[in-house]
Amino acid sequence: MLTALIGLILSLAAAVIPTFFYALAFYLADRYEREPVWMGIVAFLWGAIPAVVTSLFGELVIGIPFVGDAGSLTAAIVESALVAPLVEEIAKGLALYAIYKFMRNEFDGVLDGLTYGALIGFGFAMTENFLYFIGAFSEGGFVDLTVLIFLRAVIFGLNHALYTGLFGIGLGLARHAPTPSSARRWVVAGFVAAVGAHALHNLGASISSVNGLGIFLSLGLAVGGIALVGIVVLLTWQQERLWLRDELRGEVGVLLSQTEYDSLVGGWRRSPLLDARRNKSQAKRLQQTVEIAFRKHRLRRLGAEREPKLAGQIDKLRGEILGSR
Repeated sequence: MLTALIGLILSLAAAVIPTFFYALAFYLADRYEREPVWMGIVAFLWGAIPAVVTSLFGELVIGIPFVGDAGSLTAAIVESALVAPLVEEIAKGLALYAIYKFMRNEFDGVLDGLTYGALIGFGFAMTENFLYFIGAFSEGGFVDLTVLIFLRAVIFGLNHALYTGLFGIGLGLARHAPTPSSARRWVVAGFVAAVGAHALHNLGASISSVNGLGIFLSLGLAVGGIALVGIVVLLTWQQERLWLRDELRGEVGVLLSQTEYDSLVGGWRRSPLLDARRNKSQAKRLQQTVEIAFRKHRLRRLGAEREPKLAGQIDKLRGEILGSR
């Protein structure tokens, strides 16, 4: 009884603790306009509960034709590399697409898409890992549990965040696409990339049961995924810095001081919003100023016809800033 309790506690801790720090790192990666905490929590919880339940049900239903062939390598590959990626990315992606479609004020571009997608993925991974850890401990005790924790929480700990994050990147690119048709293409491309990366990882894991070289496919994807996320974050920081530079140049002396402007558009030091954390009113004003810059850029790029509410939102934010000074 005590051994089982220890195994349960270890499984829960191994599922929750790494995931918390991974999710926090992705959330803090947004230098200029962090997403509302409540939306981040909702995204995470969607991945942790509804997406997992939906996936289990969907994989059970779709996998019925392969039940008679259970245990064969072919069935394992079809279920893990075809059925699971498609079902799971649909289940996770539903919430991400809903944020993109209905919460457009909080979805400014690529980094927002990556952040929300990663949070959903981390929620999914946390619950899935816990279930796998419990199963490993039940079958093989502490040895199997330790090996699985190392693989799922450390080596492949970012995988689900990467898959759904790829869809988020596609949605972020769609957010600034010049035409509706090109936006739709980015949405489809992002989802295909998510399913494809997930499928390749699962394929490598399935093949590794008969050929150890299969694990290198999964490892290569994990390393490449981390590198891709890093590149996307750096490029997005640079892009957003340029937006701030161009859109806020004419606001110096009106919405912000020259010093504040220089801190927002200068260098690669830590986020200027963190520098203002001790002054809540200043931090709020800078956050609103950044939102104005992003909305001005979107209005300039897409036009009032596609974004009819942006001009009013900009005026409202401007009024709030001027009223607080």
